[in-house]
Amino acid sequence: MKRVYINILGALTVLLFFSSCKKTDGALYSGEPNKISFFSTATSLNMTGGELKVPVGRTSTSGELSVPVTVTASGTGYTNVFTMAGPVNFASGEAKSYAVVKYGDFSTIDPSTLSVTAASGTDVNVGLAFPFSLNIADANIAPANKKKIDINASNTLEFDAPVKARFNSANGWVAVYEEPTILSQTEFEVNVQKAKGANVYKVVSPFGHRSFAFMIKSDGKTVVCPNQVIYNEQEYGYGLVSMTNVTGTISGKVVTLNVGAFTVSAGSFGPGKEIITLP
Repeated sequence: MKRVYINILGALTVLLFFSSCKKTDGALYSGEPNKISFFSTATSLNMTGGELKVPVGRTSTSGELSVPVTVTASGTGYTNVFTMAGPVNFASGEAKSYAVVKYGDFSTIDPSTLSVTAASGTDVNVGLAFPFSLNIADANIAPANKKKIDINASNTLEFDAPVKARFNSANGWVAVYEEPTILSQTEFEVNVQKAKGANVYKVVSPFGHRSFAFMIKSDGKTVVCPNQVIYNEQEYGYGLVSMTNVTGTISGKVVTLNVGAFTVSAGSFGPGKEIITLP
């Protein structure tokens, strides 16, 4: 009989635990009133509409409450772009509210990554990611003790209409591949598109296959170009060709991409250099 009682008590404990976990919109675990905590220690948010919202809970629901939250980041200039809209405000009877982060012109800072993924046809989706943190002071932290949340804010860029630019592949993929089936010239005109609100450019299908993108860093000199597919080699069955280990610079309007290697699944065609003269 004692064993039966123990099993029943154990089951009730489990049920109570799970029911309490589901009540995320209620007050946090009771303790000193008017203390707050984040619900998690990390999250990813999509950048839309000029602001980001992060949920915050408090230990009681009586009365109004206003608590400051601060922004910190390791990236240069991030705290000038990502700023708090104000303190976290709770209305009377409200256990959950939001820390609202405003963001401004992010072309003035460097993202942690430039992501390029295949879209429909030869197009690509291009996005940026910006990591930063929100912090609650020790004096205001609830027993849940989630006083810091790391945020990865990301977006998918929109681009302006294409304009003409010059593309020089005399020492690039055209020269490395040495096949007239791609292009009859090593220097030619291409379409480029600039991202809205960011120093990111898309080169539209320069080799008749997929477009690629690069970013000019905030120093105005360094160019970032992640590994990405630029061609589908079918003559000899090598398949997709990627520009990899690229380092880049810009001087005036001339962008130079030093390609570490044009790689395929079977190996590499070796290094090369692509030069784009922006309009």
